[in-house]
Amino acid sequence: MTVRPVDLQVIVQKSAELMKSRQEEAARTRLQLQQQAQQLQQKEKVENRQVKNLEKVQKKAVQSSKERDGRKQNREQGGQGGKNKKNKDVGGTPIIDIKI
Repeated sequence: MTVRPVDLQVIVQKSAELMKSRQEEAARTRLQLQQQAQQLQQKEKVENRQVKNLEKVQKKAVQSSKERDGRKQNREQGGQGGKNKKNKDVGGTPIIDIKI
């Protein structure tokens, strides 16, 4: 089979068009990958903010719960101390009433 100059001109043109289309396709692919990467980064930032906010809320809840428990224990201890003071004020020894 012989190759004519006209055939070579067509082949060179077609190969140039083919290379151009492949480059355009590669550029589109890179662009899509970059966009996906940016979306993932933004999503990660949002999730990190949400996690940090959730941690802050949980810390506040735990702290307020501990404070409430501490106050409750102080009240209970204060109530028992008040009873002891009453008994000591009366005569120093507690009085026990037993009914039969």
